[in-house]
Order: sequence, then structure tokens, then C-alpha cells
Amino acid sequence: MQENCIIFDTDEQYGKRLMCAISRHKNLPFGVQLFTRADEMEIYLEHHTADMMVVSETCCEYGAEKPCEKQAKKMLVLTEEQKTAGENKSGNTAEVREIYKYQPADSILREIIQFLGGKEQKQEDVELIGVYSPVYEPLRSAFALSLTQVMAESGRTLYCNLEAFSGLEEVLAAQDRENLSDMIYYYRNAGAEVTEQMKQMIVSLPGFDYIAPVEFAQDISSMQTQELTEFFLKIAKECGYQKVVLEISSAVASQWKMIFACSRVYMPVRQDYISVRKVQAFEKYLLMAGMEHLWNRIEKVELPQNNLQFNAAYIGSREGEEMNGFVRTLFTGQAAKNP
Repeated sequence: MQENCIIFDTDEQYGKRLMCAISRHKNLPFGVQLFTRADEMEIYLEHHTADMMVVSETCCEYGAEKPCEKQAKKMLVLTEEQKTAGENKSGNTAEVREIYKYQPADSILREIIQFLGGKEQKQEDVELIGVYSPVYEPLRSAFALSLTQVMAESGRTLYCNLEAFSGLEEVLAAQDRENLSDMIYYYRNAGAEVTEQMKQMIVSLPGFDYIAPVEFAQDISSMQTQELTEFFLKIAKECGYQKVVLEISSAVASQWKMIFACSRVYMPVRQDYISVRKVQAFEKYLLMAGMEHLWNRIEKVELPQNNLQFNAAYIGSREGEEMNGFVRTLFTGQAAKNP
């Protein structure tokens, strides 16, 4: 049975904005109900059980018996002032956690998902999946985004583009957002630790989450590959992601070192004269350098070339669904090879 989450806030405008932001996301593991009046919520709770309640702290003590805590297994309190992130308290019958109310709705949604799912459970190992090619392939980013969406169907997945100039601002609706450049800055200033401020920079779109690409190209090239890899692993573990799709480019110093950190790598290829020889040169380099084990974990992929349009409306479009279907076919082929 699907879990049930109730949002209760007498600030009707805030409640509707939060509800609207959460409703944009498909395939949530719980249902959501919004109430802005205590009497209406009490009538609902006479016939239904809430697995979680998201409640403004100004509404927590609207009644002496606190039906919030009596009816909900877990309660997430939205505080007016910033306090210790993820702070747990004991209610009468509910497990209570406090988070700051005035933060991006995506961050509140992530907290709801983690709290409902039991964040204290043992964290599984994070899988890094690379998308890399020495060949210019205009649909590489389209493939990487579809790969992320399909992988997110079986586990929380984060997309990170490591190009110096990605061109994805409109595709990801990332204009004027804090981005990977900002996150790297805060990470270094925090002594290589993941802060709550950094977590709030992760953006949710229907089907997957992402970190907006860098604004300054040198922010990627100035980091050692090992440091960059550890950065993504820490982000994923702290935020509860099972997989991270890394679109690796020449902006990353020693790209093969990041490939080594990935459990699998997809290499989009083309069959024109120069593209074939670029892939051959890359393979020759890895073999001469004694890194044939890296070559063996790379899967070459010929992307569909049926006039697919990769533009600002790609995510959720017919073209996007076509590429998603291609990725699913790719996985089906892998399953057949490795039953």
C-alpha cells in the first residue's frame, strides 16, 4: 500500500506552492494531501492514517491533544528559523524531525523521501556510471540525460555534466541557479565536507535530480581527478543516491582516471572516418599504457540518428521518450548477454 503524507499549514499560499512543487514529480513513493484548516484535517484523519505529516511549527500546537503526533508515524516540522539540519526529537507517538521552512521545495521533498524511507538504514555503495567519448557526438548529452532517467526508475540517480561549456542551461532549466562551480567552492571551504547549503543546490526534475553545470570552466580542470571523484561520491552518499551518471569530458584532467572509478562507461561513437580513428587512437593509448582493463569496461554505443531534435524542450518530449526507449533496449541487450 502506498504511504500517505499530509501537509498542514495555515499559510494557504505557502502550502499550495509547496504542494504544487511536489506534485510536479512523477512516480513518488507516497501520496500527498494538503490541508490549511485544522478541522478539515481532523475529519480526514478520522478515516485515514498518515505515515508522515509535514507541519509548520506555528501549527504544531493548534490543539491540546496534538492530533498531528497521535495520527502520524513521523512528523517533519517546518521551522521559521534555521536550526541543526535533520534534527530528530521524540514526540508523543511520532518521530519528529525539524528542517528550515524557507528553502527550495526540492530540498524539502528530498527530506520527505529520506525520512519516509528511513535514512538511518545502511547506505548502499554508490555506483558511478560514466558517459565519455573522444568523438564529437552532438547527442551525447541527450543520451546521458536519458540514461539518467531510465536508471532513476530503479533507484535514486543524480546527473552531473563535466563539460567546460555544456549548453544545457535551457534544457535543464538551470538559468540563474547555483551550480557545480558554487558547490565546489563551498566544498573546499568546508574542508571537503558536504554541507546543507550544498545539498540544497541539487535540483529535481520529473524523473531525476541534477547539479547544474559549472559556470567557470576552470572549476573542473583545476581539481585533481581523485578529488573530483571523491566529491561526487560524498554528495551521493550524503544525499541518498544509489547511482551517479557522470558526463565526462576533456575538461577533466586525466579522464581515464575517472573512467577507472566508474563501474561502467558508455562511449557514444560514429562511423565516419575521423571518428573511427579517434576511438582507435584512444584504445591504442590505453593498451600501450597498460590500461586494457579500462577498455574492457567501456561499451561503445551507436546512437539513433533519425533526425532526433535535442533542444530546450527535450526532457519529457517525444524525442526524449524515443531516446529513453533506446536506452531501455540497450539494457535489455545487456541482460540477455549476462543472464
